[in-house]
Amino acid sequence: MERSGFGTIRRARSGRYQARVRVRGRQIAIGTFDTRREAARALGRFAATYEARTFVDHKAGRQTVGDFAESWWKTRAGYRPSTRVRDREALDRDVLPFFRDAPLGRLDRADVQEWIEQLSQRLAPSTVRRTYTVLDQLLAVAMQRGIIAATPTKGVQLPRLVRTEAHFLTPSELERLASAIQPRYRAMVLVMAWGTLRIGEASGLRRSDVNLDAGTIRIENNAVQVLGRPIEGPPKTKAGRRSMTLPPSVIDDLSAHLDRQPGSKYVFGPSGERPLFADDWRTHPWRSAVLATELSPLRPHDLKHTGVALLALAGVDPSEIARRAGHSSVAFTYDRYGHLFPEIDKQAAEKLERVRPSRRDCP
Repeated sequence: MERSGFGTIRRARSGRYQARVRVRGRQIAIGTFDTRREAARALGRFAATYEARTFVDHKAGRQTVGDFAESWWKTRAGYRPSTRVRDREALDRDVLPFFRDAPLGRLDRADVQEWIEQLSQRLAPSTVRRTYTVLDQLLAVAMQRGIIAATPTKGVQLPRLVRTEAHFLTPSELERLASAIQPRYRAMVLVMAWGTLRIGEASGLRRSDVNLDAGTIRIENNAVQVLGRPIEGPPKTKAGRRSMTLPPSVIDDLSAHLDRQPGSKYVFGPSGERPLFADDWRTHPWRSAVLATELSPLRPHDLKHTGVALLALAGVDPSEIARRAGHSSVAFTYDRYGHLFPEIDKQAAEKLERVRPSRRDCP
């Protein structure tokens, strides 16, 4: 047997040559020929005219989206627990009510577009896109299994994302917020801002991740609340695993905080024995402090934005800002926070001016 372009050629006992292709895991013979060259030509013609719908299982295409969704969900693996919960909610709340009884083989792009338009009337663009991804993944598997020829999710118009405006606190506003929140969470507010931490990273910060003598923290654990239980794991991206030196004054606040709960495993946990439940923290201590300081609207994630702004204000190099913030690239930092680096733009103009020749130097 030998491979020839799109498929394989096998010499039969009769001496003739059989051309085969593999489509979605199945070997399919497309003909037997007198010569190897004729078999190769047949494979070439097949490759040029191949269309997936030729091999669609029309009987399987009669099953409903609802029935297929359950079998698909059982095989869906490799996602974080929080992502699985979020996607299951989207499937049950927004996908199946519209598509549950629709036969897989009868769906078309118009159906998907109508669904997106209905979702857009009540959900934010980012939520519509996440929900669309769930349907897209489901139908992609149906296509891979030969149930449908192509996924009707391709080519639809999705709502344009509207970037949420980031809020940046001034150093004095940050101190005011840290002083207004419950004393046990003062250090948390300061570390999240000056250390550019996400709420999950702060919730999962362990005593073993803190080196008070060196003045450093290590971000290796992320804690989220899923169905009322804390779920821990590494940060979302490889770049999220990082360590950094904090300002000595922030380390002093952190040290005082740890002295008040000796032997604790988690730095900011309510009792030190389990990670902080971020949802509860947002609802009570955080919301109360934001209202008391009249800094609303303000999200916990705005502390991370504030941290980037403070680094930029201090003149820290953007590559170091990207590293400390856990960004995968400096390009992302510039795209998201480029307006915080006006001095770089001015420096660029000054350098260009030095390169440009003066008029008297020109002939």
